[in-house]
Parts: sequence; C-alpha cells; structure tokens
Amino acid sequence: MDHYLEYRQVFSESAWQTNTEALSPSQQQWLLHRGSLTQKLCEVAVDFNVEVVQEKWVAKNLQKTTACNEKYWLREVLLKDGTTNWIFAQTLVPKSTIESIAQNVPKLGNEPIGLWLFSQNPLRKTLEWTQAENGLFARRGVYEINGFSLEIKELFLESFPYL
Repeated sequence: MDHYLEYRQVFSESAWQTNTEALSPSQQQWLLHRGSLTQKLCEVAVDFNVEVVQEKWVAKNLQKTTACNEKYWLREVLLKDGTTNWIFAQTLVPKSTIESIAQNVPKLGNEPIGLWLFSQNPLRKTLEWTQAENGLFARRGVYEINGFSLEIKELFLESFPYL
C-alpha cells in the first residue's frame, strides 16, 4: 500500500481525543505542544527540512474534518531531519482563509507552514491526538486567525526518535 495513502487513512479514520492520561511525558511533550512544532523540531534536528508531497486546490472536503466545509487548499509535506522522514503533515486551508489572510500559503513551497502560522498569533481552537492501529501517533489542531480557520494534522512516523 502507498505510504501516503496509509498516512491519510490515519487522519480520516482515527478517533481523536483530548484525554492526556494515557500519554507518557515524552508523548505529551510532542503531541500536546502548544507552540510551533516547526520551532520545536528545529531545536532537535541536525538538518531540519521540508519536502512537499502535494499541494493543490480540492473541491469541498469529503474527509472527516472540522475546519473545511468549502473548496480548500491541501498541502501535504514531510518534515525531515536530513533524509530521514520524521512527520507527515497535512494542512487544509479553506478558500476564504486563503483569500482573506493566507495568500502566501500556496506559495510556501519547501518552507514550513509553522513559521508563517505562528507569526500570525493564531488562536488554537482544538488540539487532539490519536494513536493509530499501526501504533503511530498523530495530532490535529484547528487554528483561527482573525475569524478564519485552518487545520493541520501531523503524523509522527516510525523514524521519529522522540516519542
């Protein structure tokens, strides 16, 4: 099976939760981190970089999501240390958000979205986590900037050394 398809299934088929009791301290430190995950990764990576998997406009969201009920910009990337894939991240940005406050997001390329996002002082509406059947952990955050939302999901891959 295509790894990316498997990763996307974790995002769409998981039971997201906010209960922290089942998480170890190191899991909490990463899954519940309220600041910029990009910044946190830069602090521990030797060669942090972003590889774009895909970026495109998509018709109304058919996935199980809370942020997008209209045409949206889909961005999927791998967050890496050198050539090692650490995190598969998926960002969903409604068209209204792009047009109003996030015109530069479709132009980010290999730049991490976290640098742009946290410079906007977003309000985090939700932060949830899940553990997939394959044992991998993921988190999902919905952010709001000036009344406009976007959603970011991050799947911590087997090669991520800190969970």
